[in-house]
Amino acid sequence: MSRSGAKLGIGTHLRLDVETVQLVEFASFATEMEAVLKDGRDRLARMSVRELLSPGRTQLIPSSAGSSAADY
Repeated sequence: MSRSGAKLGIGTHLRLDVETVQLVEFASFATEMEAVLKDGRDRLARMSVRELLSPGRTQLIPSSAGSSAADY
């Protein structure tokens, strides 16, 4: 059996639509969680985690090749 997946956390780089952004903060509200994203020009934007993870919209950019012991 193999495990497949990626971790989403502070510092994760993402390809969102046509821009590369970095996840810098999570904010929790009564109705949903939001992610604070920073683009290459240091502009910040907030987006619901649900919207961020919608199919076909976001691609995670791996920080390193392969898996580490921390992944298990």
